[in-house]
Amino acid sequence: MIRRLKLFAACALLGAGCTDAPAPRLVLLLTVDTLRADELGAYGSSRGLTPHLDELAGQSTLFTAAYAPAAFTLPSIAALLTGHHPEALGIRSNESGLPIGVPTLATALGESGWQAGAVVGNFVLRRESGVARGFQRFDDDFPSHEAVRHWPERDAANTTDAALELLDGCTQLPAARCFLWVHYQDPHGPYEPPPGWRDRYLAAERAAPDGRRQLPVGRDHRGLGAIPTYQYMEGRSEVAWYRAGYRAEVAYMDEQLGRLVAGIEARQRWRDAVVIFAADHGEALGDHGVWFAHGAGLTDDQVRVPFMIRRPGEPPARRDDVATLLDVFPTLLAHLGVASETAGRSGRDLFARAAAAGASVPYMATLGALPESQFALVADGFKFITVERDGVFDGRLYALGREDTELGAASPQLAAQMRERLGRLRSGVVPVTEAATAELSEADRERLRDLGYIERGEESASHP
Repeated sequence: MIRRLKLFAACALLGAGCTDAPAPRLVLLLTVDTLRADELGAYGSSRGLTPHLDELAGQSTLFTAAYAPAAFTLPSIAALLTGHHPEALGIRSNESGLPIGVPTLATALGESGWQAGAVVGNFVLRRESGVARGFQRFDDDFPSHEAVRHWPERDAANTTDAALELLDGCTQLPAARCFLWVHYQDPHGPYEPPPGWRDRYLAAERAAPDGRRQLPVGRDHRGLGAIPTYQYMEGRSEVAWYRAGYRAEVAYMDEQLGRLVAGIEARQRWRDAVVIFAADHGEALGDHGVWFAHGAGLTDDQVRVPFMIRRPGEPPARRDDVATLLDVFPTLLAHLGVASETAGRSGRDLFARAAAAGASVPYMATLGALPESQFALVADGFKFITVERDGVFDGRLYALGREDTELGAASPQLAAQMRERLGRLRSGVVPVTEAATAELSEADRERLRDLGYIERGEESASHP
Protein backbone atom coordinates (compact mmCIF):
# COMPACT_ATOMS: atom_id res chain seq x y z
CA MET A 1 0.00 0.00 0.00
CA ILE A 2 2.82 2.43 0.88
CA ARG A 3 4.53 1.67 -2.43
CA ARG A 4 1.27 2.30 -4.31
CA LEU A 5 0.75 5.65 -2.55
CA LYS A 6 4.32 6.72 -3.36
CA LEU A 7 3.78 5.70 -6.99
CA PHE A 8 0.54 7.69 -7.15
CA ALA A 9 2.37 10.73 -5.78
CA ALA A 10 5.13 10.37 -8.36
CA CYS A 11 2.62 9.96 -11.19
CA ALA A 12 0.72 13.06 -10.10
CA LEU A 13 3.93 15.06 -9.87
CA LEU A 14 5.15 14.03 -13.30
CA GLY A 15 1.76 14.10 -14.99
CA ALA A 16 2.46 10.57 -16.24
CA GLY A 17 0.74 7.21 -16.07
CA CYS A 18 1.51 4.60 -13.43
CA THR A 19 3.48 1.81 -15.04
CA ASP A 20 2.33 -1.00 -12.75
CA ALA A 21 -1.34 -0.55 -13.65
CA PRO A 22 -2.86 -3.72 -15.13
CA ALA A 23 -3.47 -3.68 -18.86
CA PRO A 24 -7.19 -2.94 -19.26
CA ARG A 25 -9.35 -5.79 -20.50
CA LEU A 26 -12.63 -3.91 -20.07
CA VAL A 27 -13.54 -0.43 -21.24
CA LEU A 28 -16.91 0.63 -19.86
CA LEU A 29 -18.57 3.68 -21.40
CA LEU A 30 -21.50 4.74 -19.23
CA THR A 31 -23.80 7.46 -20.50
CA VAL A 32 -26.96 8.73 -18.87
CA ASP A 33 -29.75 10.74 -20.41
CA THR A 34 -30.75 14.16 -19.08
CA LEU A 35 -28.53 14.21 -15.97
CA ARG A 36 -27.48 17.57 -14.55
CA ALA A 37 -24.00 17.73 -13.04
CA ASP A 38 -25.28 19.43 -9.89
CA GLU A 39 -27.48 16.45 -8.99
CA LEU A 40 -24.39 14.40 -8.03
CA GLY A 41 -22.85 14.57 -4.59
CA ALA A 42 -19.47 14.61 -6.28
CA TYR A 43 -20.48 17.93 -7.84
CA GLY A 44 -21.74 19.43 -4.61
CA SER A 45 -25.30 18.16 -4.17
CA SER A 46 -26.36 17.38 -0.60
CA ARG A 47 -29.47 15.42 -1.59
CA GLY A 48 -27.76 12.03 -1.46
CA LEU A 49 -29.18 10.86 -4.79
CA THR A 50 -26.04 9.32 -6.27
CA PRO A 51 -23.96 7.31 -3.78
CA HIS A 52 -22.71 4.88 -6.41
CA LEU A 53 -21.70 7.59 -8.86
CA ASP A 54 -20.05 9.46 -6.01
CA GLU A 55 -18.07 6.32 -5.17
CA LEU A 56 -17.02 6.04 -8.82
CA ALA A 57 -15.96 9.69 -8.72
CA GLY A 58 -13.74 8.84 -5.77
CA GLN A 59 -11.84 6.43 -8.05
CA SER A 60 -11.71 8.73 -11.08
CA THR A 61 -10.48 11.95 -12.55
CA LEU A 62 -13.53 14.19 -12.33
CA PHE A 63 -13.88 17.21 -14.60
CA THR A 64 -15.74 20.01 -12.85
CA ALA A 65 -16.47 22.01 -16.02
CA ALA A 66 -17.49 19.63 -18.81
CA TYR A 67 -19.88 20.46 -21.64
CA ALA A 68 -22.03 18.60 -24.14
CA PRO A 69 -22.06 20.00 -27.70
CA ALA A 70 -25.87 20.02 -27.79
CA ALA A 71 -28.74 19.65 -25.36
CA PHE A 72 -30.32 16.64 -26.98
CA THR A 73 -29.33 13.06 -27.38
CA LEU A 74 -28.26 11.96 -30.85
CA PRO A 75 -26.03 14.94 -31.71
CA SER A 76 -24.34 14.79 -28.31
CA ILE A 77 -23.76 11.03 -28.30
CA ALA A 78 -22.60 11.00 -31.92
CA ALA A 79 -20.01 13.67 -31.05
CA LEU A 80 -18.81 11.62 -28.08
CA LEU A 81 -18.47 8.46 -30.17
CA THR A 82 -16.58 10.16 -33.01
CA GLY A 83 -14.79 13.24 -31.65
CA HIS A 84 -16.50 15.45 -34.26
CA HIS A 85 -18.94 18.31 -33.79
CA PRO A 86 -22.55 17.34 -34.60
CA GLU A 87 -22.64 19.90 -37.42
CA ALA A 88 -19.51 18.38 -38.97
CA LEU A 89 -21.32 15.03 -38.92
CA GLY A 90 -24.42 16.57 -40.50
CA ILE A 91 -26.45 15.68 -37.39
CA ARG A 92 -28.79 18.55 -36.66
CA SER A 93 -31.58 16.70 -34.89
CA ASN A 94 -32.70 13.33 -33.58
CA GLU A 95 -34.01 12.45 -37.06
CA SER A 96 -30.49 12.67 -38.46
CA GLY A 97 -28.09 9.76 -38.83
CA LEU A 98 -24.41 9.14 -38.32
CA PRO A 99 -22.56 9.34 -41.67
CA ILE A 100 -21.42 6.01 -43.05
CA GLY A 101 -17.67 5.56 -42.89
CA VAL A 102 -16.86 7.97 -40.05
CA PRO A 103 -14.70 6.10 -37.51
CA THR A 104 -16.24 5.64 -34.07
CA LEU A 105 -14.89 4.33 -30.80
CA ALA A 106 -16.40 0.94 -31.65
CA THR A 107 -14.85 0.73 -35.12
CA ALA A 108 -11.43 1.92 -33.92
CA LEU A 109 -11.32 -0.51 -31.01
CA GLY A 110 -12.72 -3.31 -33.15
CA GLU A 111 -9.87 -2.88 -35.62
CA SER A 112 -7.48 -3.30 -32.68
CA GLY A 113 -8.99 -6.60 -31.59
CA TRP A 114 -11.52 -5.43 -29.00
CA GLN A 115 -14.96 -7.02 -28.80
CA ALA A 116 -17.57 -4.23 -28.76
CA GLY A 117 -21.11 -4.41 -27.40
CA ALA A 118 -23.77 -1.85 -26.47
CA VAL A 119 -27.05 -1.65 -24.60
CA VAL A 120 -29.17 1.48 -25.08
CA GLY A 121 -32.33 2.57 -23.31
CA ASN A 122 -33.29 5.51 -25.53
CA PHE A 123 -35.18 4.81 -28.77
CA VAL A 124 -33.37 7.73 -30.42
CA LEU A 125 -30.17 5.63 -30.22
CA ARG A 126 -31.62 2.58 -31.97
CA ARG A 127 -29.44 0.97 -34.64
CA GLU A 128 -31.11 2.90 -37.48
CA SER A 129 -29.50 6.09 -36.13
CA GLY A 130 -26.09 4.78 -37.19
CA VAL A 131 -24.53 4.64 -33.71
CA ALA A 132 -24.54 0.81 -33.80
CA ARG A 133 -21.74 0.79 -36.35
CA GLY A 134 -18.72 -1.21 -35.15
CA PHE A 135 -20.51 -3.06 -32.35
CA GLN A 136 -20.56 -6.84 -32.75
CA ARG A 137 -23.59 -6.89 -30.47
CA PHE A 138 -25.96 -3.96 -30.23
CA ASP A 139 -28.96 -4.44 -27.95
CA ASP A 140 -31.66 -1.89 -28.74
CA ASP A 141 -34.62 -3.83 -27.42
CA PHE A 142 -37.23 -1.55 -25.83
CA PRO A 143 -39.59 -3.71 -23.79
CA SER A 144 -41.60 -0.87 -22.22
CA HIS A 145 -43.18 2.45 -23.09
CA GLU A 146 -42.95 5.77 -21.33
CA ALA A 147 -45.98 7.55 -19.94
CA VAL A 148 -47.86 10.23 -21.89
CA ARG A 149 -46.43 9.65 -25.41
CA HIS A 150 -45.86 5.89 -25.11
CA TRP A 151 -42.36 6.33 -26.53
CA PRO A 152 -40.49 2.96 -26.63
CA GLU A 153 -37.86 2.75 -23.91
CA ARG A 154 -35.95 0.48 -21.55
CA ASP A 155 -35.79 1.24 -17.84
CA ALA A 156 -32.63 1.14 -15.72
CA ALA A 157 -33.17 -2.32 -14.22
CA ASN A 158 -33.69 -3.90 -17.63
CA THR A 159 -30.69 -1.98 -18.99
CA THR A 160 -28.45 -3.34 -16.23
CA ASP A 161 -29.70 -6.89 -16.79
CA ALA A 162 -28.99 -6.65 -20.51
CA ALA A 163 -25.56 -5.09 -19.94
CA LEU A 164 -24.44 -7.90 -17.61
CA GLU A 165 -25.71 -10.51 -20.06
CA LEU A 166 -23.79 -8.85 -22.87
CA LEU A 167 -20.65 -8.66 -20.73
CA ASP A 168 -20.92 -12.36 -19.95
CA GLY A 169 -21.02 -13.11 -23.66
CA CYS A 170 -17.83 -11.16 -24.22
CA THR A 171 -15.88 -12.53 -21.27
CA GLN A 172 -16.55 -16.13 -22.36
CA LEU A 173 -14.22 -15.51 -25.29
CA PRO A 174 -10.60 -16.48 -24.51
CA ALA A 175 -8.42 -13.49 -23.63
CA ALA A 176 -11.18 -11.14 -24.79
CA ARG A 177 -10.82 -7.41 -24.40
CA CYS A 178 -14.29 -5.94 -24.11
CA PHE A 179 -15.63 -2.48 -24.93
CA LEU A 180 -19.11 -2.10 -23.42
CA TRP A 181 -21.28 0.99 -23.92
CA VAL A 182 -24.33 1.27 -21.66
CA HIS A 183 -26.81 4.13 -22.03
CA TYR A 184 -29.39 4.65 -19.28
CA GLN A 185 -32.58 6.43 -20.37
CA ASP A 186 -33.61 7.37 -16.82
CA PRO A 187 -34.00 10.23 -15.80
CA HIS A 188 -35.43 11.52 -19.09
CA GLY A 189 -39.02 12.70 -18.82
CA PRO A 190 -41.81 11.97 -18.48
CA TYR A 191 -40.63 11.40 -14.91
CA GLU A 192 -42.06 8.03 -13.98
CA PRO A 193 -39.87 6.39 -11.31
CA PRO A 194 -40.82 3.01 -9.81
CA PRO A 195 -43.68 3.06 -7.28
CA GLY A 196 -42.76 4.74 -4.01
CA TRP A 197 -39.60 6.43 -5.26
CA ARG A 198 -41.16 9.85 -5.89
CA ASP A 199 -42.57 9.90 -2.35
CA ARG A 200 -39.04 9.76 -0.92
CA TYR A 201 -38.35 13.27 -2.22
CA LEU A 202 -41.75 14.93 -2.35
CA ALA A 203 -41.75 16.52 1.13
CA ALA A 204 -38.34 18.10 0.61
CA GLU A 205 -39.34 19.47 -2.79
CA ARG A 206 -42.56 20.94 -1.38
CA ALA A 207 -40.47 22.74 1.23
CA ALA A 208 -38.60 24.62 -1.53
CA PRO A 209 -39.67 28.28 -1.98
CA ASP A 210 -41.46 27.52 -5.25
CA GLY A 211 -42.29 23.90 -4.50
CA ARG A 212 -46.04 24.49 -4.15
CA ARG A 213 -46.25 26.62 -7.26
CA GLN A 214 -48.86 25.52 -9.79
CA LEU A 215 -47.71 25.70 -13.42
CA PRO A 216 -49.82 26.00 -16.56
CA VAL A 217 -49.61 23.32 -19.21
CA GLY A 218 -47.75 24.41 -22.33
CA ARG A 219 -48.69 23.92 -25.94
CA ASP A 220 -45.37 22.40 -27.00
CA HIS A 221 -42.33 20.59 -25.62
CA ARG A 222 -40.05 23.53 -24.88
CA GLY A 223 -41.18 24.17 -21.29
CA LEU A 224 -41.10 27.96 -21.56
CA GLY A 225 -42.99 29.10 -18.47
CA ALA A 226 -45.11 25.95 -18.48
CA ILE A 227 -45.12 22.17 -18.19
CA PRO A 228 -44.12 20.64 -21.55
CA THR A 229 -46.87 18.62 -23.17
CA TYR A 230 -44.74 15.47 -23.16
CA GLN A 231 -44.19 15.79 -19.39
CA TYR A 232 -47.71 16.59 -18.27
CA MET A 233 -49.36 13.97 -16.08
CA GLU A 234 -53.12 14.43 -15.88
CA GLY A 235 -54.12 16.61 -12.94
CA ARG A 236 -50.54 17.33 -11.84
CA SER A 237 -49.29 20.91 -12.01
CA GLU A 238 -47.24 21.28 -8.81
CA VAL A 239 -43.54 22.07 -9.27
CA ALA A 240 -42.53 19.79 -6.39
CA TRP A 241 -44.29 16.77 -7.88
CA TYR A 242 -42.24 16.99 -11.08
CA ARG A 243 -38.95 17.83 -9.39
CA ALA A 244 -39.42 14.93 -6.98
CA GLY A 245 -40.06 12.67 -9.96
CA TYR A 246 -36.89 13.80 -11.68
CA ARG A 247 -34.77 13.28 -8.59
CA ALA A 248 -36.35 9.90 -7.96
CA GLU A 249 -35.39 8.89 -11.49
CA VAL A 250 -31.80 10.03 -10.83
CA ALA A 251 -31.65 8.00 -7.62
CA TYR A 252 -33.17 4.93 -9.27
CA MET A 253 -30.69 5.12 -12.14
CA ASP A 254 -27.82 5.42 -9.64
CA GLU A 255 -29.00 2.32 -7.78
CA GLN A 256 -29.08 0.29 -10.99
CA LEU A 257 -25.72 1.63 -12.12
CA GLY A 258 -24.37 0.51 -8.76
CA ARG A 259 -25.80 -2.96 -9.43
CA LEU A 260 -23.97 -2.99 -12.77
CA VAL A 261 -20.67 -2.14 -11.07
CA ALA A 262 -21.28 -4.80 -8.41
CA GLY A 263 -21.95 -7.33 -11.16
CA ILE A 264 -18.70 -6.43 -12.88
CA GLU A 265 -16.85 -6.74 -9.57
CA ALA A 266 -18.41 -10.17 -8.99
CA ARG A 267 -17.12 -11.22 -12.40
CA GLN A 268 -13.65 -10.01 -11.38
CA ARG A 269 -13.49 -7.51 -14.24
CA TRP A 270 -13.57 -4.24 -12.28
CA ARG A 271 -9.94 -4.06 -11.12
CA ASP A 272 -8.60 -3.49 -14.64
CA ALA A 273 -11.63 -1.65 -16.04
CA VAL A 274 -11.29 1.75 -17.68
CA VAL A 275 -14.57 3.60 -17.04
CA ILE A 276 -15.82 6.74 -18.76
CA PHE A 277 -18.97 8.28 -17.33
CA ALA A 278 -20.89 11.20 -18.81
CA ALA A 279 -24.39 12.54 -19.41
CA ASP A 280 -25.56 13.44 -22.89
CA HIS A 281 -27.06 16.72 -21.64
CA GLY A 282 -28.84 18.23 -18.63
CA GLU A 283 -32.37 19.35 -17.81
CA ALA A 284 -34.00 22.67 -16.90
CA LEU A 285 -35.92 22.44 -13.64
CA GLY A 286 -37.20 26.00 -13.68
CA ASP A 287 -33.87 27.59 -14.59
CA HIS A 288 -34.25 30.72 -16.71
CA GLY A 289 -38.01 30.16 -16.85
CA VAL A 290 -37.72 26.75 -18.52
CA TRP A 291 -39.49 23.86 -16.83
CA PHE A 292 -38.63 20.16 -17.15
CA ALA A 293 -37.22 20.38 -20.66
CA HIS A 294 -34.02 20.61 -22.68
CA GLY A 295 -32.89 21.08 -26.26
CA ALA A 296 -33.79 24.68 -27.12
CA GLY A 297 -31.23 26.39 -24.84
CA LEU A 298 -27.50 26.36 -24.05
CA THR A 299 -27.51 27.47 -20.42
CA ASP A 300 -25.48 25.38 -17.97
CA ASP A 301 -28.52 23.53 -16.64
CA GLN A 302 -28.90 22.02 -20.13
CA VAL A 303 -25.33 21.59 -21.42
CA ARG A 304 -23.00 21.30 -18.42
CA VAL A 305 -22.66 17.58 -17.73
CA PRO A 306 -21.03 15.26 -15.20
CA PHE A 307 -17.90 13.71 -16.66
CA MET A 308 -15.32 11.43 -15.06
CA ILE A 309 -12.76 8.86 -16.19
CA ARG A 310 -11.47 5.98 -14.09
CA ARG A 311 -8.08 4.58 -15.11
CA PRO A 312 -6.72 1.53 -13.26
CA GLY A 313 -3.65 2.35 -11.22
CA GLU A 314 -4.19 6.11 -11.35
CA PRO A 315 -5.07 8.18 -8.27
CA PRO A 316 -8.37 10.07 -8.15
CA ALA A 317 -8.29 13.76 -9.01
CA ARG A 318 -10.52 16.78 -9.58
CA ARG A 319 -9.68 18.96 -12.55
CA ASP A 320 -11.04 22.40 -13.30
CA ASP A 321 -9.70 22.71 -16.85
CA VAL A 322 -12.66 22.87 -19.20
CA ALA A 323 -13.54 19.66 -21.04
CA THR A 324 -16.03 18.62 -23.70
CA LEU A 325 -17.57 15.29 -24.67
CA LEU A 326 -15.58 15.50 -27.90
CA ASP A 327 -12.49 14.82 -25.76
CA VAL A 328 -13.60 11.24 -25.03
CA PHE A 329 -12.54 9.85 -28.43
CA PRO A 330 -8.89 11.02 -28.47
CA THR A 331 -8.44 10.50 -24.72
CA LEU A 332 -9.59 6.88 -24.70
CA LEU A 333 -7.74 5.83 -27.84
CA ALA A 334 -4.51 7.47 -26.64
CA HIS A 335 -4.81 5.74 -23.26
CA LEU A 336 -5.26 2.36 -24.95
CA GLY A 337 -2.55 2.98 -27.54
CA VAL A 338 -5.00 2.70 -30.44
CA ALA A 339 -4.19 4.73 -33.55
CA SER A 340 -6.95 6.54 -35.43
CA GLU A 341 -7.30 9.27 -38.01
CA THR A 342 -7.30 12.66 -36.25
CA ALA A 343 -8.04 15.02 -39.16
CA GLY A 344 -10.95 17.32 -38.45
CA ARG A 345 -11.44 16.23 -34.86
CA SER A 346 -11.84 18.92 -32.23
CA GLY A 347 -11.24 17.01 -29.00
CA ARG A 348 -7.98 16.71 -27.06
CA ASP A 349 -6.25 13.97 -25.08
CA LEU A 350 -7.13 14.92 -21.51
CA PHE A 351 -4.20 12.95 -20.08
CA ALA A 352 -1.48 14.13 -22.41
CA ARG A 353 1.50 15.70 -20.67
CA ALA A 354 0.55 19.11 -19.19
CA ALA A 355 -3.07 18.69 -20.37
CA ALA A 356 -4.40 19.90 -17.02
CA ALA A 357 -2.73 23.26 -17.63
CA GLY A 358 -4.69 23.72 -20.84
CA ALA A 359 -8.38 23.72 -21.64
CA SER A 360 -10.82 22.58 -24.27
CA VAL A 361 -12.91 25.23 -26.01
CA PRO A 362 -16.44 23.82 -26.07
CA TYR A 363 -18.63 24.90 -28.96
CA MET A 364 -22.34 24.27 -28.56
CA ALA A 365 -25.38 24.72 -30.78
CA THR A 366 -29.10 24.08 -30.57
CA LEU A 367 -28.93 22.86 -34.17
CA GLY A 368 -32.46 21.93 -35.21
CA ALA A 369 -34.27 23.38 -32.22
CA LEU A 370 -37.12 25.81 -32.88
CA PRO A 371 -38.03 28.65 -33.11
CA GLU A 372 -34.55 30.21 -32.76
CA SER A 373 -30.97 29.08 -33.16
CA GLN A 374 -28.43 29.44 -30.38
CA PHE A 375 -24.66 29.02 -30.49
CA ALA A 376 -22.25 29.17 -27.58
CA LEU A 377 -18.55 29.17 -26.77
CA VAL A 378 -16.69 28.57 -23.50
CA ALA A 379 -13.21 30.08 -23.33
CA ASP A 380 -10.88 31.81 -20.87
CA GLY A 381 -13.31 31.64 -17.96
CA PHE A 382 -16.29 33.03 -19.87
CA LYS A 383 -19.28 31.74 -21.77
CA PHE A 384 -20.78 33.57 -24.72
CA ILE A 385 -24.21 32.65 -26.09
CA THR A 386 -25.64 34.17 -29.23
CA VAL A 387 -29.31 33.82 -30.12
CA GLU A 388 -30.38 34.14 -33.74
CA ARG A 389 -34.00 34.85 -34.49
CA ASP A 390 -35.31 36.23 -37.78
CA GLY A 391 -31.79 37.20 -38.79
CA VAL A 392 -31.15 39.20 -35.62
CA PHE A 393 -28.35 38.14 -33.23
CA ASP A 394 -28.48 38.80 -29.50
CA GLY A 395 -25.20 38.07 -27.72
CA ARG A 396 -24.92 37.34 -23.99
CA LEU A 397 -21.68 37.18 -22.02
CA TYR A 398 -21.31 35.41 -18.66
CA ALA A 399 -18.53 34.51 -16.28
CA LEU A 400 -18.30 30.72 -16.36
CA GLY A 401 -20.75 29.23 -13.88
CA ARG A 402 -22.42 32.60 -13.22
CA GLU A 403 -25.32 32.87 -15.63
CA ASP A 404 -27.28 35.05 -13.24
CA THR A 405 -25.35 38.16 -14.36
CA GLU A 406 -24.97 39.23 -17.98
CA LEU A 407 -21.63 41.03 -18.55
CA GLY A 408 -21.89 42.25 -22.13
CA ALA A 409 -23.00 45.80 -21.30
CA ALA A 410 -20.20 46.25 -18.79
CA SER A 411 -17.55 44.56 -20.97
CA PRO A 412 -18.45 45.30 -24.60
CA GLN A 413 -14.91 44.77 -25.89
CA LEU A 414 -14.70 41.30 -24.33
CA ALA A 415 -18.16 40.45 -25.67
CA ALA A 416 -17.05 41.53 -29.16
CA GLN A 417 -13.92 39.38 -28.91
CA MET A 418 -15.94 36.36 -27.84
CA ARG A 419 -18.44 36.95 -30.63
CA GLU A 420 -15.63 37.08 -33.18
CA ARG A 421 -14.04 33.94 -31.75
CA LEU A 422 -17.36 32.10 -31.88
CA GLY A 423 -17.82 33.13 -35.49
CA ARG A 424 -14.39 31.83 -36.45
CA LEU A 425 -15.06 28.55 -34.70
CA ARG A 426 -18.43 28.14 -36.42
CA SER A 427 -16.94 28.82 -39.83
CA GLY A 428 -14.25 26.21 -39.15
CA VAL A 429 -16.74 23.39 -38.63
CA VAL A 430 -16.79 21.64 -42.00
CA PRO A 431 -18.37 18.33 -43.07
CA VAL A 432 -16.15 15.34 -42.28
CA THR A 433 -17.44 13.23 -45.15
CA GLU A 434 -19.63 13.33 -48.21
CA ALA A 435 -20.82 9.80 -47.46
CA ALA A 436 -24.47 9.02 -47.05
CA THR A 437 -26.00 9.10 -43.59
CA ALA A 438 -28.37 6.73 -41.91
CA GLU A 439 -31.91 7.70 -42.90
CA LEU A 440 -35.15 7.36 -41.02
CA SER A 441 -37.99 5.51 -42.61
CA GLU A 442 -41.14 7.50 -43.23
CA ALA A 443 -42.84 5.42 -40.53
CA ASP A 444 -40.19 6.52 -38.03
CA ARG A 445 -40.54 10.13 -39.13
CA GLU A 446 -44.28 9.93 -38.55
CA ARG A 447 -43.72 8.38 -35.14
CA LEU A 448 -41.30 11.19 -34.23
CA ARG A 449 -43.91 13.73 -35.30
CA ASP A 450 -46.61 12.03 -33.26
CA LEU A 451 -44.36 11.94 -30.21
CA GLY A 452 -43.23 15.53 -30.53
CA TYR A 453 -39.66 15.05 -31.69
CA ILE A 454 -40.43 16.77 -34.99
CA GLU A 455 -42.81 19.68 -35.36
CA ARG A 456 -45.37 18.98 -38.06
CA GLY A 457 -44.63 21.03 -41.11
CA GLU A 458 -40.96 21.36 -40.13
CA GLU A 459 -37.91 19.23 -40.90
CA SER A 460 -36.05 19.84 -37.66
CA ALA A 461 -36.47 18.38 -34.22
CA SER A 462 -37.86 20.68 -31.57
CA HIS A 463 -37.24 18.34 -28.69
CA PRO A 464 -34.77 15.55 -27.88
